[in-house]
Parts: sequence; C-alpha cells; structure tokens
Amino acid sequence: MYNHNPTGRSPAPAAAPVPDWSRLCRNDHVEVRTAGGAVMSGTIDMIAADRSVFWMIRNDGAGRTMLFAGDGVAVIKVPQREQAAA
Repeated sequence: MYNHNPTGRSPAPAAAPVPDWSRLCRNDHVEVRTAGGAVMSGTIDMIAADRSVFWMIRNDGAGRTMLFAGDGVAVIKVPQREQAAA
C-alpha cells in the first residue's frame, strides 16, 4: 500500500531569474534580489520601452522603487497565485 507523505517531498525548484527584461510587462509580479543580498517583491508599475528600467510598487509598503538593468539585480517573475498566498 502506498503511504502518502507530503512532507517527504523535495521542495519545488526555485524559479530562475529573467535574463532578458524584454519579457517583463506592466502588472507582472516579481521578486528582485540585489547584489548585496536584499530581496524585495512587488508589481511592475511602469517599464521603459527599451526595457532597461522599470518601476515596481513594493509589497512591503515602501512605495515605488526604480530598478535599472545595469544595477546587477536578479528579477524573478512570480506567478500571481503564489503572490496572493504570500
């Protein structure tokens, strides 16, 4: 007989950073990791036409943050259902 043990499962693999910001869009839910190790999450509010800069409304209540592709940040798209659960 099969014994169901959900706690024995390995965790889901972490999502990979988006290497090309051309795949990001307004209202995408993202997690940003800075080179210094800080992590912030939120929703893209505005994004430049050349996709080099975007503004994110942060989930922690810290307002809007501008992120530049040249700053060495890693951006991970977060599915909306995971965002709602957090």
